[in-house]
Amino acid sequence: MDLLRRRPQRIFSTVNWHLHQRLQQRADEEGRSLSGLIVYILERSTAA
Repeated sequence: MDLLRRRPQRIFSTVNWHLHQRLQQRADEEGRSLSGLIVYILERSTAA
């Protein structure tokens, strides 16, 4: 049963236009999707 709760979860957030543009530019430069970049940034910022 615990494995069922470990599936990926969605998080919704609203960011200002300038932040969105900066994130999208970085994602494009790194060849990532915007979502993939945000996950990468969050994972790195919360790593132990």
